[in-house]
Amino acid sequence: MSNEFKNPIVYTELQTTDPARAQAFYGELFGWKAEKEATPFGPYWMFQGQLAGMTAPRDGLPAGWIPYVGSNDVTTATRRARDLGAEVLRDCIAIPEGTFSVIKDPTGCVLGLFQSNRAQ
Repeated sequence: MSNEFKNPIVYTELQTTDPARAQAFYGELFGWKAEKEATPFGPYWMFQGQLAGMTAPRDGLPAGWIPYVGSNDVTTATRRARDLGAEVLRDCIAIPEGTFSVIKDPTGCVLGLFQSNRAQ
């Protein structure tokens, strides 16, 4: 039996209305340090040494943690999710690391999809 997952959680992102308070909380809880970066979408904080970041909610995304599931073809997966009844909250956006989208499934749960630019 293989220990390799077909669609692993590859990244998590915290959507928060209070980045300073969240940064202090996760710093105390886990020892995480966040480094602020300027992006075309607004400020973004990367938790150093973690596959996690933090931003303000936008595009209809709720406050909370959003897991990003790895996909070999995020465009097709996003289209398929829509066909299956999901609402696309963020359609495919290319960033230096890859391409991502965010969907809300038919039950109202939010999930990110991510395709890395790195060779698999």
